[in-house]
Amino acid sequence: MVARHGGKFVAEKAHLDSWVTSEEDKAESEALADDLERLGPTFVKLGQLLSTRADFLSEDYLRALERLQDQVEKVPFEDVMERIREELDAPVDSIYAHIEPEPLAAASLGQVHRARLHNGQEVIIKVQRPHIEERVERELKVLAEVSEAMEKHSKRAQRYRLVEIVEELSRSLKRELDYRMEEKNLSKMAEQLEESELIFVPRSYPQYTSKGVLTMDFVDGTKLPTEGAAKLGSVNGILLADELFRVYLTQVLYEGTYHADPHPGNVLITPEGRLCLLDLGMVGNMPGSLQIILARLLIAIAEEDGDAAAETALDASGRAEDADESKFRREIGDLLASYHRQPLGEMQAGRLILQITESAGENGILIPYELTMLAKTLMNLDQIGARLDPHFDPSAALRRHTAPILQKRLTRDFTPKLLLDGYLETRTLVKDGPRLANNILRDLERGTFKVRVDAVDERELLVSFQKIANRIGMSLIIGALILGASLMMSADVSGPRLLGFPLFSMICFLLAAGGGVSMIWSIYRQDRRSGKELNQPLQANR
Repeated sequence: MVARHGGKFVAEKAHLDSWVTSEEDKAESEALADDLERLGPTFVKLGQLLSTRADFLSEDYLRALERLQDQVEKVPFEDVMERIREELDAPVDSIYAHIEPEPLAAASLGQVHRARLHNGQEVIIKVQRPHIEERVERELKVLAEVSEAMEKHSKRAQRYRLVEIVEELSRSLKRELDYRMEEKNLSKMAEQLEESELIFVPRSYPQYTSKGVLTMDFVDGTKLPTEGAAKLGSVNGILLADELFRVYLTQVLYEGTYHADPHPGNVLITPEGRLCLLDLGMVGNMPGSLQIILARLLIAIAEEDGDAAAETALDASGRAEDADESKFRREIGDLLASYHRQPLGEMQAGRLILQITESAGENGILIPYELTMLAKTLMNLDQIGARLDPHFDPSAALRRHTAPILQKRLTRDFTPKLLLDGYLETRTLVKDGPRLANNILRDLERGTFKVRVDAVDERELLVSFQKIANRIGMSLIIGALILGASLMMSADVSGPRLLGFPLFSMICFLLAAGGGVSMIWSIYRQDRRSGKELNQPLQANR
């Protein structure tokens, strides 16, 4: 698969070329999605993770990967019952009055059955597939080896940090394989949504939940219509779209955790006209430092301020060696101008942020993963908003909701502890600052102010260079004398001789020998003296 999608040389170097098979030519993006589905659950999750990386893949690939579905067989009902008994450590009929044998859905990690508790409450049971952890572990190992090989042989792979993507996939899958994490996400999200009358999540049952089994309320509802508000009937789609946008802004900018997979298939409309968010296996986290940066970015988008948007994105990002910030700034300005010229029904905030991350990737700007993941989440929200209210205006909603959320955050952060910490820091500065300043000024006035610097002595360094140059020059002279004497000895030269050789040649040899011995002695003495000096610390008072 690596070879088919642009990495044949990597496959050969990683000894994976024997896996390459010949298939009918398809559009590359669709072919990649098909291959990932064929390879199994870990690769499906990889595709879903890559669908959040607009800085890495083009829009065609993002669309192809976001429709990835698991193609798996159903787990036999007897195996499901046995897994429930093992996980909950109790007879199944002591917890559930009835379980439907036919699953509502079957996926690569688990499958879902409708059931009923003894108190009559209708519930949903998610049951993990047998031996799925071992399979995922093997597939993650293969992915880690492939990503390491690609980074080793491709600068593009290094820029987009493929190893980091696989590591994030590993962390995400391990969280999804522990249903206790999803139960905690449901409980936490329920608390966050208490103030909303229109948005909610199913109630979970921690007493009937384990690592491999999750129990939650069954919610009676319908999928979102594809035709938009005309099919909503008496449901107020305009109000729902605005409230959903407000809830997500609150989760991202105030709470710091949000439902990261709100595609239309994970949203139900209840008969009462409320929205239910399903499948909290994937939850995004937004650190406090990024929350402020994101708020600045969203405000800049709403105000069509390209310079502020680009500057904010750069503040949150790293740089590749060949980063082009000027080009990135120009592209962001053009994107915002084009965005605000669109009709209301076509304005998509998530799509715009995805385009910003895509431009960042092309220009060597390393956008944090949290922002690329959020961009994909907002793009899913764009689809939901369009179905609820075809004329939804994201920019107006940003301007309407961002300020109250930030004021709420400021009120929360402005605590007595913060005031006390600030008071203590200021008190120390006010108390000790004047005394320390007076001490420095008094020493400057008396001429006793000293700065200890461990540095190179420039004069000594210059003398050393001069000695080196003298030694090189002396060596050249001695070499010339030896060469000249040798040539004269080999030539038929008349004149006085000493020991059978021309007298002048012998004089040259003696001068060369004397100069050589003198230079050797000088070097020996100098090196001994320098060695002693190096053993003493170099200090300079200035």
